[in-house]
Amino acid sequence: MKKALSILCMAAAHSWIATAHAGVSRQEYDALIMQARAGDREPALIMLRQHALEHPQDLRAAYDRILISSWAGRNAETIAAYEALQPAPNRPPADVLEAVARAYRDARQWENSRRLFNDGRRLFPERPVFAVGEIMTLTDAGRPAEAVALAEEMTEKWPDDADLQLALAYAHRSRRASGEVLQRASRAHDLAPAKGYVNREYILAMQHAGLTEPALRLAEQYPDLLSVAEFRDLQADHAAELTRIASMPARNEKERFDVADRALGIYDRLIPQWSASGEEARRDVLRLRFDRLHALHARSRMNDVVREYEQLLAEGVEVPRYALSVVAAAYLHLRRPERARDLYLKLLAESNGSEDGGSKLADQTGLFYALQESQQYEEADEILEQAVNSQTEWVKVKGQPEPLPNEFNLYARHSAALGKLYANDTVNAELALANMVERAPNNSSLRTSLASVYRARQQPRRSEVELKMAEALTPRNVELETGQFETAMALQEWNQAELLLHDVTLRFPENLRVQRLARDWEVHNKSELRVSGYRDLSSGGPSTGDGGFGMETVLYSAPIDQNWRIFGGGGYASGDYEEGSARYRWIRTGVEWRGRDLTAEAEVSAQNYGQGTKTGFRASAALDLNDQWQIGASGELRSRQTPLRALLNDISSDSAALWVRWRANERREWRLTLTPTRFSDGNRRISMLLSGQERLYTAPRAHLDLGFEAYASHNTEENVPYFNPRSDFMLLPTLNLTHTLYRHYENELEQRFTLGAGMYSQKGYGSGAVGTVGYGIRYRSNNTLDVGVNIVGVSRPYDGQRERELRIMLDLNLRF
Repeated sequence: MKKALSILCMAAAHSWIATAHAGVSRQEYDALIMQARAGDREPALIMLRQHALEHPQDLRAAYDRILISSWAGRNAETIAAYEALQPAPNRPPADVLEAVARAYRDARQWENSRRLFNDGRRLFPERPVFAVGEIMTLTDAGRPAEAVALAEEMTEKWPDDADLQLALAYAHRSRRASGEVLQRASRAHDLAPAKGYVNREYILAMQHAGLTEPALRLAEQYPDLLSVAEFRDLQADHAAELTRIASMPARNEKERFDVADRALGIYDRLIPQWSASGEEARRDVLRLRFDRLHALHARSRMNDVVREYEQLLAEGVEVPRYALSVVAAAYLHLRRPERARDLYLKLLAESNGSEDGGSKLADQTGLFYALQESQQYEEADEILEQAVNSQTEWVKVKGQPEPLPNEFNLYARHSAALGKLYANDTVNAELALANMVERAPNNSSLRTSLASVYRARQQPRRSEVELKMAEALTPRNVELETGQFETAMALQEWNQAELLLHDVTLRFPENLRVQRLARDWEVHNKSELRVSGYRDLSSGGPSTGDGGFGMETVLYSAPIDQNWRIFGGGGYASGDYEEGSARYRWIRTGVEWRGRDLTAEAEVSAQNYGQGTKTGFRASAALDLNDQWQIGASGELRSRQTPLRALLNDISSDSAALWVRWRANERREWRLTLTPTRFSDGNRRISMLLSGQERLYTAPRAHLDLGFEAYASHNTEENVPYFNPRSDFMLLPTLNLTHTLYRHYENELEQRFTLGAGMYSQKGYGSGAVGTVGYGIRYRSNNTLDVGVNIVGVSRPYDGQRERELRIMLDLNLRF
């Protein structure tokens, strides 16, 4: 400004005669110049415009007009005054040349501006300001490569010039190289920390590079550098950055929640503060409210997410896409899948292809889970198929000579495999995940999911091995530890389950899956009530009797020292026979031990069937050899399985049982049981039962199983008052269709149809057909209630006479 003033003063001295003709004295001219310098430029410009009309060749007066009009920001007048000089001056003063070049740049006349800045570099090589102007003009003209090249050349020549560093930062900004911009702005700040415009550019560079916290600190130190709107934008960026950090994985939930709480504190302070500014800040306030939805989601305050979203809708505000994703996720978290489904469908329908692949895939995956929970399984499969098809297996990355695996493709195929698991297609789920694990053996997430499939296939030991391999990769991963908890529960490793739950609950208390596992552990530690009963609705025949009725109630205590439970209960059974009515009552108590591979029970009972109170004993144990094989044994003194008609005639029995079970998975299982029985009347019975199940058909809502029973027995006595064939054999295959009528998370209602036909052969009476038909309905709720009712009809021969039975059966299991 001082140099410009000296030029103006010289112009005043040399142009005295000309200005006098314009009616302005030298003193008046100088006063107008000083007034222009003080900021009141219009009087000087009026005088100089008149002078230009009267003396168009007065070069120095023209320079005065150029400088003062440039100070006034009147680029068109600056350019007109310069272009009116004919011929154009060969060597105008540096300040004049700079002013005209800047005016051309502001008028977006890039080539004229660049030419004059380039002339300035040639005419005044000691002044870097012309290099700064040319660099910025080249950048504005869309020639960033030339701008960067010139800037790098000039910064080598003047390494300590802060303006050149800022010019290089400006050139890099056009190339979106935020790291380079920050580096150059930081260098300029080091060189000239007291200059306001340098600090401003440094603040903006840090903001655009994501370093919003130091940028905010510096802006608060120099509050006049940013406008009110710019400062609000920086504050909002800082809160948004905290929100993004809160949404990223951390060692534990507390670290994330601490950051989320900081962000929410900022939002809760700024929103009312900015709202007080009225319409001026409305857009910024809405941005904060939208971003706050993400912070609430990161803090797992899902109810607050939904509440704020619905409040925005009530105010007539259109919520942007980037906020709708977390709202949909919140609805899904709160078990409102239909609402989540509608939002995800809206997001995908309005997709314009501009969002990144990860965001779209997240929306597709969210929609899949919402459809799954809404029992729209076919639509859910279609969504995952679209997600997989939209992601190529390999992607090309700039700077890499070879294509790299597409992580989104892996995520989509991973989700599709899990989708098969949720749709009960465990076979294909296992094949898909096993193939992915083979191709990516160091991916712990894939191994954890494969372990989940093994658990669903009733192979907990196989799951345990897979999780151990995943543990070597990510030992503290929350999905890994929750999977290990579920496996430990399946293996009856109670101490291990408790330790795992304690760890994940401490680190991830707001994690939805962790909360569900805590609920499972809470249910496990409850008391258990078991009730079963039957009633014969129709029967006819001396063998089966009439009016059969029975019920038993057993109460198990909560676990004691992890493995032990005490139980006690009683029951009643009755029936009418030719020789009279049988009434059988019993009470029993005992202990149960459950641990890895072994479940055992021992009990003592008091029984009364009309002959006084009798004491009975029972012990049983089942040992798992591995996931496939189990062996077991039991023994009873005064067995409660003694036929009711035998008890009516004061005949009791002692029995033992040995069994072996082979289970390939949840779809195939076979069991062989050998049961010798000794009756008090001297009869000895030995029976064998081979039973099995083979899955024929599986769908998301239904499955069809082939059941099979082959039974044979032999008795040493014949003339006894209860049904006691010398030997007999029965073969009965059945079809069992289970259909889910309703499912909503832990609440489920299903029905079951049974149809079977086979043959029965009894020594001395020949063979005959056996038929059975049944219908049952079962309801499960919240993992604490399981109740079912079945009606079964059976037609079969007894001692050569066909008898028909119709029985209703009830069972209930309640945790409390």
